[in-house]
Amino acid sequence: MNNGLYTSTTALLLNQQKIDVVSNNIANLNTNSYKKDVVVSESFPEILLSKINDRTNVNSQPLFTGVDMVKNGDIYTISTNSGYFRVRTPEGISNNRQLHFLVDDNGYLRTLFKDSDGNLKSSGENYVLGSKGLIQVADNNIEVDASGNLLHNGQTIDTLISFPPSQVVGTTSAGVRLDRIVTNFIQGNLIETGNPLDLALKGEGFFKIYNGQEEIYTRDGSFTINHNRELITTEGHLVIGQYGSIVLGEEDFEINEVGHIIQGGEIIDSLEIVNLENIQDLRKHGNNSYKILEGATAQEKQFEGQLLTGYIEGSNVDPVKEMVKMINLMRSFESSQRMVRYQDEMLGKAINEIAKL
Repeated sequence: MNNGLYTSTTALLLNQQKIDVVSNNIANLNTNSYKKDVVVSESFPEILLSKINDRTNVNSQPLFTGVDMVKNGDIYTISTNSGYFRVRTPEGISNNRQLHFLVDDNGYLRTLFKDSDGNLKSSGENYVLGSKGLIQVADNNIEVDASGNLLHNGQTIDTLISFPPSQVVGTTSAGVRLDRIVTNFIQGNLIETGNPLDLALKGEGFFKIYNGQEEIYTRDGSFTINHNRELITTEGHLVIGQYGSIVLGEEDFEINEVGHIIQGGEIIDSLEIVNLENIQDLRKHGNNSYKILEGATAQEKQFEGQLLTGYIEGSNVDPVKEMVKMINLMRSFESSQRMVRYQDEMLGKAINEIAKL
């Protein structure tokens, strides 16, 4: 396949997916507690580009001057002017001249990506390779010397750099693809309603609710009361308290800033409000609720924020930024369309005109 055509098409598809996400964000501008989505993209693996039928021994790679390493906390950055670092990805082996990686809990070297807040996170599917394949160490007491050797406690255990055959002239990529859609959990504006059943969380945290099958999470505190005097969400899901569902009597009640429900001068129950250490494993479940990714376990910890009564949390979508983003995406989409059309016309000329000569 024409590489330019393929690259332009992948950019076209990615822009379409980004437009869909931004459109959904704008559509939920006025949805209580809505958290905007952000598209994380990545390039396809960088594959080696070789000269065809070239039998010369002239090496087209620059003269190797060594590997540079910078350590920032637990994050390692290595770079080189010649040769390549190899990474195993779900799409194949990628060849790179710069890597950011860390040592995970199992001792494997894994690359990093930036989350929606700009923080570096481990890319769980991408492993840094050595000459012997996957690399596993006992702890992060490692370093990379100028020759590209990986040392653990002063002992060389593998080399991270590989040098391609002489006919390799560089690398090429097949374009970009959608890596994941992540949710930005930054807090939205707090809107005062005066309704005692409207609750908002100031700070990180989630209400726990029960949808009839399992416990899930939400930040939408626009609650109401059903015919059994149980506290429920607007979708009818039970709000979970310390003793299960929360049943309110006929008397007046109040909910204080730590979630205690006070009725008749006594605490009758407490809202189950938690924070999550592995918030990156949350996935949208519809109706402003979230559930933990299948195969993962919720790592709950104590809620340290503040509960506000008579308030609801608004969407965290900035309409101006999203509209600017949409305009830029539309322009990028049109550019990708023109490139696809141009590549198609060039291919047509190659077939219909040049072939006649």
